[in-house]
Amino acid sequence: MERNYTLLTVDEARSILRVGRNVMYDLIKQGVPHIKVGKQIRIPQEEFTAWMKQQTIAS
Repeated sequence: MERNYTLLTVDEARSILRVGRNVMYDLIKQGVPHIKVGKQIRIPQEEFTAWMKQQTIAS
């Protein structure tokens, strides 16, 4: 089964969250799903969306 991934750069992911670069790298260290391509970090969009939903605090 072939699966096409939409991969976000760190800058694209941080613009979605509206956070700074250092905050985004801290979030990656804390568990934002990501892969490394050489020295670059890429974030699969579907997994990133699922991670954001898990972080939502229910009232």
